[in-house]
Amino acid sequence: MKLKSVLLMLGFPEEAVENDRIEWDHDPALALRFEDPTTGELVPAPNDFRYLTPRLKEDHAIKTNGGTAKATTAGSDVHRIRKTERMSEGHTEFRRRILAKTIPDETPAPTRAKRKMRSRPFPKRTKA
Repeated sequence: MKLKSVLLMLGFPEEAVENDRIEWDHDPALALRFEDPTTGELVPAPNDFRYLTPRLKEDHAIKTNGGTAKATTAGSDVHRIRKTERMSEGHTEFRRRILAKTIPDETPAPTRAKRKMRSRPFPKRTKA
């Protein structure tokens, strides 16, 4: 009863409150939260009330999937999650390549003897 009263005060339509068309959205999405390396838990915690937002089912679908038509996911949680995965995979590959270059091999590369640059005389000018 109290929850429905608060949802009405927040401006949700009465029929949405009565017909359970309100969903609780994690904001930011769980997959976009950081994991604490010492405890292994997500920061902020998954059910921290400060990061749960009531939304209509339609609005929640748009925020999560980019809309009901699914023409594009740009700006949605799904898009951000996939982009983060792609970027982290690319960064991991980049670090692997850089570290492979900086770690010396067992056999040193053969060194060539330095050659002195050949001197070339300036061209002679004719006096006029």
